[in-house]
Amino acid sequence: MAENLKKRKRDRKTKSSSSAACCSVTAREKILLDKCNFSALFTYVSCEGRKGQRLKFSRVFLRQSIGLVSSTLFRPLPHSSHNVVHEVQFGESFYIKGRKAKNLTDAISFQDPAWPDLDLVYRFLVLLLNSPRTDPLLVTPYIQPSFILNLLGLFQSEDARERAALVSVLQLLYQKFKGHRKFIRKSVFNIFYCCVNEKHNGIPDLLLFLRSVVEEEENDLGVQEESKLFLVRGLIPLYKSKRLALFSSHLNSCIEKFVETDCKLAETVLQGMLRHWPVAGSSREYFFLDGVERVLLETKPHVFQQLIIPLFHRIATCLSSPHHMVAEKGLSLFKIHGNIQKLIKQNLDVILPIIFTDLETSARNHWRPQIQKLAHGVCFSLLDMDPELFESCWIHMT
Repeated sequence: MAENLKKRKRDRKTKSSSSAACCSVTAREKILLDKCNFSALFTYVSCEGRKGQRLKFSRVFLRQSIGLVSSTLFRPLPHSSHNVVHEVQFGESFYIKGRKAKNLTDAISFQDPAWPDLDLVYRFLVLLLNSPRTDPLLVTPYIQPSFILNLLGLFQSEDARERAALVSVLQLLYQKFKGHRKFIRKSVFNIFYCCVNEKHNGIPDLLLFLRSVVEEEENDLGVQEESKLFLVRGLIPLYKSKRLALFSSHLNSCIEKFVETDCKLAETVLQGMLRHWPVAGSSREYFFLDGVERVLLETKPHVFQQLIIPLFHRIATCLSSPHHMVAEKGLSLFKIHGNIQKLIKQNLDVILPIIFTDLETSARNHWRPQIQKLAHGVCFSLLDMDPELFESCWIHMT
């Protein structure tokens, strides 16, 4: 009994001493904080982490470190008219080509002169939150909703490097602080609800973050009802945005992840895309076709059958589009192996009569020889699938 009492006293002393150590700032930490030098702070946190010391960072050190980060990052953002001029100059066709020529998009990107200093602050914040010496219970009180909202406000930065750093920080906060997950999701959703018809520089980066959120949900319990509602009210309406060209690939990738996680969402997505489909001849159809391709890869046959007629009426107009990249993208749907080819083959009796006239028009009369060649290739592949149906459509057209 006496020995047990002694052990308990020793445990209490060690706990009280460790808690006191966590509350009181060390002399070294005080010197570093007084200097407000992020280079020295970064070195201190990284070196101490590698040594594997058990002593946690003090509450004062964490509070003042987060305070220094906040006072440095949360600032009026610099603006440039450079990007606006180029958006008007190049338009949507530029961004379609820009996906293949990254040097073009890099040429119009704005770079904040203060980035070298800001980069160090972001790296320090990530290192601090990831450090094994950072006690989550001690740092949580300093990651307030106001801190998260201020971080989200920085996504309006025109510097792509800063927005990429913000994505890393936001993903880390989402993983480490589960109590803030709902607030982060709701805050991000609100940005999308407000920016369907307004400019927001961070939409592509926030879409990248949302894709990681869906991956987290996939690993847990699947897509939550809250996220499904946001898909309908927040993401799909982005297809009608005038700035779709700036974030279409990120939007399609994010929606693809939703459908991969829950294939039942394919019908909802395709119906939404058809509702916002642009008028015939628009270069915006390229982005829609890219989204359709990604969704069809995960679409089940019974869902596909419900949407064949309206979907392929839209695709048919794209096959003979004067915009050569739209026509190429539409024709390429019939050359993709896997689930899309299987769906087309199973429902060719419905699809071929819908697209036949536009397909033949493209094969004979398109102004670009490469499109004519591609259309002839599609004709031969469809002929191989069902010669009798192809001949029937030919007779009906003539």
